[in-house]
Formats: sequence, C-alpha cells, structure tokens
Amino acid sequence: MSTYSRRRFLVRTLAAGIAAPLLSGRLVHAASATRLVVPLAPGGAMDLLGRYLGEVLAPVWQTSLVVENRPGAGGNIAYGYVAGAPADGATLLLSGSALVANMTLMPGMGNYDPIESFTPIGLVATSPLVIVVRGESPVRTLADLVAQARGDGVNVGTPGFGNEPHLALLKIGRAQGGQWRSIPYKGAAPATVGALAGETDAAIVALPGVMSHLASGKLRALAVVQARRSAVAPEVPSLVEAGTEIPFSPSWFGLLAPAGTPADVVARLTTGLQAVAARPDFQARLTALGFELTDSSQAAFQRQLRSDVSTMPAFLKALEHA
Repeated sequence: MSTYSRRRFLVRTLAAGIAAPLLSGRLVHAASATRLVVPLAPGGAMDLLGRYLGEVLAPVWQTSLVVENRPGAGGNIAYGYVAGAPADGATLLLSGSALVANMTLMPGMGNYDPIESFTPIGLVATSPLVIVVRGESPVRTLADLVAQARGDGVNVGTPGFGNEPHLALLKIGRAQGGQWRSIPYKGAAPATVGALAGETDAAIVALPGVMSHLASGKLRALAVVQARRSAVAPEVPSLVEAGTEIPFSPSWFGLLAPAGTPADVVARLTTGLQAVAARPDFQARLTALGFELTDSSQAAFQRQLRSDVSTMPAFLKALEHA
C-alpha cells in the first residue's frame, strides 16, 4: 500500500471512529423516552389525561412518552423532582393548581417556586369537579349531605391537599357551616375507592375519574362544583342549583418543563401540543373522558399561573381563619 493510500485509510478510519459515537449519541437521544411526571396516584383524572397525552403527543414530539406517577406530600415530591430535573425537555410535569396552593398550605415544604422553577408549555384541559357518594348511601342530594355536616359532620375524601377538590371542600364548608372533614388521599383513584368502600361519606374529585362508576350506579353524583351544569354530565345538577354558592375557579391541567429549558425545545413542545389540541379526534376524546376544552396556548397558561399566584394565597389564608 502506498504512503498516500495508507494516509487515506487512516483518515477514513479516524473519521469513522469519531463519527460513530456521535451518530450513536444521536440515535440514543432520538430513542430516549420523555418522562411525563404526574403528581398523583394512577387511576384518577390527571393520570387518565397523562396517559392519553402519552399516546397522542409521542408521535408528534417524535419520542416515546412514559407516564411516571410520583404521588406524595400533596404533589410536592413530583414538583420538586421536575424542578430539579435537567432542563432538556426530557422530563415534563402535568399539574393542577396545587402547584400554586401548596406554597401557602405547606409553607417551607416545597422545594420549588411555581413561577421561577418551571417553563409553562400549555394548558391541556379543564374538568368539572363532582361530589359523589356510594350508590347505596342514604344521602340522595347535596342538601342531605349538608344536613349531615351540620349534625354529626361528614368525612369527605379529596385527592390530597391544595388542589381544586380540597379547596372546593373548604369553600363549601365555609358557605354551609357544619363539620366538613377533609380526608386526603394520594390521588383521585384512592379517594374514589375510599368512597366506594365506605371509608368516607363522600368524595370530591374530577369528573373523568368517576364516569364509569356513575354509569354503573356504584357512585351517585350529588352536584358538579360549578355554577352551571357540565356538558359532559348534563344530568347532574350544578352546585348552585343544589343550593350552594361559592367562588368558582377552573380545575385546570397544564404541562410544564423545568425552568431554563432551551427556547427551541419549548417551541417544539408548545407547537406540538397546540397541533394536537386543534384536532377534532383529540377534542372528542377529551369530552368522552369527562374533560372540557380550553385555550391550550402557552400565553393562556402563563396568565392562569400568574392569576393563581396573585390571588390564591390571600384566599387560602382567609379560609384557614374562617
């Protein structure tokens, strides 16, 4: 082999040796999964939504999307975990308003800031809350439950602290009086099981997690916790119709990434989410699951977070001293 040929051979070999790990790195990155962290136990509304998002967003984002449930401490375990994760778009959070409320309800326990620790991707959906009792319960209406609360008191299961179901219970108790004892569970599914098993007198959860139990008669819905009936459960009276008026706020579900995630990564995620949210099949599936559609833009989510941060602490402190 000539000197020139040997040099060409060495150059090609060296180039291949350098390119192989680079190519391998690209393949590994492309094949790696994106983790979608859910702060509640499997089986509830947020978990159902997360798993459906995993199905529809994975091909759009060109990654596999794995739901990772990290319940505990009212969601703080999951929030702190995602806040401290690498800001590369490979770890995302699906959350509700407990992300904000916990800063007031559990001061010093959250290793994150709801604004500074995350980059919003977009809102996904809202969901009506519903007050349910087991099918054989003697409680037939919300008025019956109010009467029981004013007597011996009622135990009401909620999916943890600081989320909209827990806040709704505090508001109802303040409006109606009596003893409304919150029994926190690590998610809507355990709270639902508690109501089914008679561990609690009732539960307040997001509607999607109990749709099948309402259809089978194992649970009875007393009211949806909003001013109007829900289009996804029009047979259930609203809280106002059932005789209770409280300040209402949407029970929202949104996607977030760790703060510092590169702008191009965030743009890819937000664009993909909005493309999916505009699809009729996605909208129909959300409605069938019991969710309601909302503005999925990043700007709408930023407004919601800022609104919650500015209004929720004073409201929660007022409830604590009511």
